This record gives sequence, C-alpha cells and structure tokens, in this order.
Amino acid sequence: MEIRVILVDDEELARRRLRKLLGKYDEVKIVDEARNGEEAIEKIETIRPDVIFLDIQMPGLDGFDVVRRLTVKPFIVFATAYDEYALKAFEENSVDYLLKPIEQKRLDAAMEKLRRLFDASKLKLSENVERLLSHLSYSSLARLQVKVGDKILLVDIDDVVYFEAKEKYTFLHTMDHEHIIDFTLAELEAKLDTASFIRIHRSIIINVNYIRELVKWFGGKYKVRLKDKSGTELVVSRGYVDQIRSL
Repeated sequence: MEIRVILVDDEELARRRLRKLLGKYDEVKIVDEARNGEEAIEKIETIRPDVIFLDIQMPGLDGFDVVRRLTVKPFIVFATAYDEYALKAFEENSVDYLLKPIEQKRLDAAMEKLRRLFDASKLKLSENVERLLSHLSYSSLARLQVKVGDKILLVDIDDVVYFEAKEKYTFLHTMDHEHIIDFTLAELEAKLDTASFIRIHRSIIINVNYIRELVKWFGGKYKVRLKDKSGTELVVSRGYVDQIRSL
C-alpha cells in the first residue's frame, strides 16, 4: 500500500519537521508541498493525493477555506495550534488533527487511523468530509488566534467588540485589548455570524452585542457608542445607516 501525501504549511520549518517525521513510514510518499492556500488547492486538484497534512492558520486562505474549495476528497489531517476542545468534532468526522509541535507518538496514532480508513469506501470519506464542512460553516470562527510575543492567544469570538482595518492591517478589539490578526475584513465578513456582526463602514465590523447607543451625527450620519472600557465611538457610513437603525 502506498499513501501519497501533500504537505500544506506556510512555515518551512514546520514542513521540514513533518517531512522528517513521516519518513518513518515506508508506505508514505510525499508527492508535493504547498506554502499557502491557493497553491495547495491547485496542487491538490492536479495531483489528487490520498492525504493532505493541512495547517489551519495561514495568511490569506486558511486550512478551512482550502477544504471548502476542494472538489476532490482526500483524507485530511489538520496540523494546528488550536486546543483539543475546539477540534473534537473533527475526530467524529473521521478527520484527524495534530497539535503543534507535532510529536511522533501522536503522528503514529494518526497514521494508524489513516491505515484503517484506507479500507473504507470513498463514499464514506466523502460523506465525512461533507459533515466536516457543515461543522466548519457553523463554528470555524468560534475563536481566533492572535500572537502575543512567543505565545498564541485564543480569543473567543463573543469577546470581540469590533474589527478594524487600518494601515494595511486588521485589528481585533476586545473590551480592553487590541491585536493584529491574519484576516481581511472581507474574509471575516464571509465567516462571521450575521446575527451578531455587521459592517458599519468599509473599514469596520462591529459586534452588535456591544453597542451601548446610537447617536445622530452631522451630514445624515450616525455614531455608535460601544460598551468597551474606553467608550469607543465609531462613525456609521451613510450606506450602512438603515442597517444599523433596524437593529
């Protein structure tokens, strides 16, 4: 049995480590690597590997975006810094995950699972991946990763007061902190729950649960005053006034 594998990770060191760990398994053949989501989709669709080891957090298209856009159905093993609780559903859908830094013992368990799954039908695999996609569409943004020094902090999406794009960066604001994240506002808008998050300006998306009041401003515009500690006031563009007034 030969297992054809593509590695997807934006970090060369991570790919190198995984390549070394996978070298232990005689049946594994690494047929290619990808450094980002767009490159991954192109290579996966062309090569059609049996398995992809897929990093979740990447600039641009993340691992979830890659899975959603694939028309082929390889086995998927996520490599991620997310906590185990957030990823429990993946196990239920016959898709494994590895927490970084990846350990050989945990990879052994994932490979054993892959060997068993290779005996299952492609139909079953397709159904499992579709269930995974259904789950991701609901909870892929239950939390966000932000880098704080050498650490990765997980911020619950409910704790986000607003997102702001400025100076080529996207900022996540909580009640008392600000963090840079690797998402554009367009990517966030496509993933966020529209019952809680709305755009009020081309550069701002707010969590409606943190609106304290809506204040009339000049020129037919409005401001929203938020419940964060600094009492932030944000201008609502004319094109978004009706949406904010209908809340």
